Amino acid sequence: MINTQTKQAAVRIGRLILGALFMFSGFSKCIDPVGGAIKIEDYFVAWGMADTPWWICMALSIVQNIVEFTTGFMLVCGAYMRVSTAIALAFMVFYTPLTLYIAIANPVSDCGCFGDAMKITNWQTFGKNIVFLAIAVVVFLWQKAETRHDKRWKQLAMTGTALVVSTLVSIKGVTDEPIMDFRPYAVGTNIPEAMTTPEGAEMTEYKTTFILEKDGKIAEFDEHNYPYDDSTWVYRDSRTEVLKEGYVPPIADFTLTDEDGNDQSESLLHASEQTILAIVPKLEKASDEELAQLGHQWVMAQENGLPMYVCTSSAQSEFYRTDSVAGSVGLEFLFGDETMLKTIVRSRVGIIVLQQGTIVAKYSIGNMPLDRDMKNPGAAYATNQRAAYEWLMILCLALACGIVWLLIHRGHRRSHGTVARSAQRDMNVPNAEANKVSE
Repeated sequence: MINTQTKQAAVRIGRLILGALFMFSGFSKCIDPVGGAIKIEDYFVAWGMADTPWWICMALSIVQNIVEFTTGFMLVCGAYMRVSTAIALAFMVFYTPLTLYIAIANPVSDCGCFGDAMKITNWQTFGKNIVFLAIAVVVFLWQKAETRHDKRWKQLAMTGTALVVSTLVSIKGVTDEPIMDFRPYAVGTNIPEAMTTPEGAEMTEYKTTFILEKDGKIAEFDEHNYPYDDSTWVYRDSRTEVLKEGYVPPIADFTLTDEDGNDQSESLLHASEQTILAIVPKLEKASDEELAQLGHQWVMAQENGLPMYVCTSSAQSEFYRTDSVAGSVGLEFLFGDETMLKTIVRSRVGIIVLQQGTIVAKYSIGNMPLDRDMKNPGAAYATNQRAAYEWLMILCLALACGIVWLLIHRGHRRSHGTVARSAQRDMNVPNAEANKVSE
């Protein structure tokens, strides 16, 4: 029989561990809800539901991230234990079998459970979920053992704080670039260096198996026993498997070509002056207002003597419409892989500024550089980002102080309650003895 003290300790430790996981997972995706929507869209495509509207993917991403972060915050603070433990258990019950399917079927290479902040394999994800499912079950079944006496307004305040913070961060992630960028194309990244394999780095080892046929007999060979001297064997198929993962450069697919198919990547990466790349993964998905804004940025770049290119994966048939909506300003287009472009920026239209191969600035369509900033968009971005990070640090500090205050206040109240009960017992003892004497 497990005593109450053991259950209390298990629930307290379990909810803190589970809450920390949910907060980290939720926040890492709240800062980049567009990336979460892209991952959900990948799932729908893998399941034969490629026609799912984008707004559904975005809504699912935002709601999931907010609920996940808020649930984690509630668990850490001990607010609404019955509700928070039930939601956490529901999450784990849903995602554990789902990640088992993903590990077996492998429809996507990364489940995206921590966004771009942390990458783990599908089998590692399933193993993690098994452990946390067990913790969620214990916390849910024994949550009554940890008696809580927080007033309802305090629990509501803690839950509301988490909801407001996660919602604001998610909105910021939709209207602008992520406030914390874990992608390989983050500001400050030197693309040529990120594409280079360090000297002495361990290389990936592969094994190729050749399937050959001779006289109706099928046999498999590798590079060691391949029948090079016997031309009667007929090639049928081959397969390649990874024996050992080696070093993989953060960036391996940065390629931009002009309309004639000429690779312009090298000239862009080695230009000494600031070069503006407008990233529009799909021109047909950009609104007229966004393209008009793009045209304005083009004009400002020309006035300040900065080269600017529109990078897209769309067909050339979209160029005329885009140029017309943008104001017939003679936009210069470059082709790039859609996945690469979506990784560089999250908005449908965005801008990055390159200088000698280093990304010195990144703007979304909702936060394009002002006209005066186009003289030096890299320096203007650095100034604006410092102000944004200062506000973020103030917000995080305020949340941390609130949690510390709650923990100290709860500990003080619990200690005061223990002293009061002890004093009450001491007062009752003499009274009980006097009653016995009188009897």
